[in-house]
Amino acid sequence: MARALLLSLLVRQHMALKEKFRAKYPHPWLVWEAGAWNVPETLEGNVAATRLPLTDLRDCLPAGDAMCFELMALAERGPIRLGRASHNAMVINDATVSREQLLLAPTPDGRWQVTRLPGSRPVTLDGTPMEPDQPALLRPGLQLQVGDVRLTFHDAEGFNARIGRIAEQVIAQAAAPR
Repeated sequence: MARALLLSLLVRQHMALKEKFRAKYPHPWLVWEAGAWNVPETLEGNVAATRLPLTDLRDCLPAGDAMCFELMALAERGPIRLGRASHNAMVINDATVSREQLLLAPTPDGRWQVTRLPGSRPVTLDGTPMEPDQPALLRPGLQLQVGDVRLTFHDAEGFNARIGRIAEQVIAQAAAPR
């Protein structure tokens, strides 16, 4: 099972760790963008164990949240399967996603590629339909649309920049007079 963290919790870590955040998370991420998402509650270490921040912190966190999947640790075990079924390394528990939808894998030169699995529901890469068994390279910021689910790929630098921008917004919001 992939380790996944809420974007809002990563923003809080970024605000606390500052430059150490980049050292703690030096790898790419796949972000399940804000929307109506749900996760299964049966497996140990699952994202269901993630708790929302205390009530007193909710007012300074972004309204829409996202689920962020770390890619690097999983890659050491081989290609990463993504789909609705609980046996996948990355579980996207949404009825519009196939039980086995995508395969993500690092390339020898350190980039990442995605392959739509045969028999899976349609997938688009930045609006372009993806054919089954035809790997495509992932670029920072690229968006995958799988049914109602939108996933964004970020390299380490892009992810750190995204978290940093949100952290700045949170700090500005907290400093604004009420």
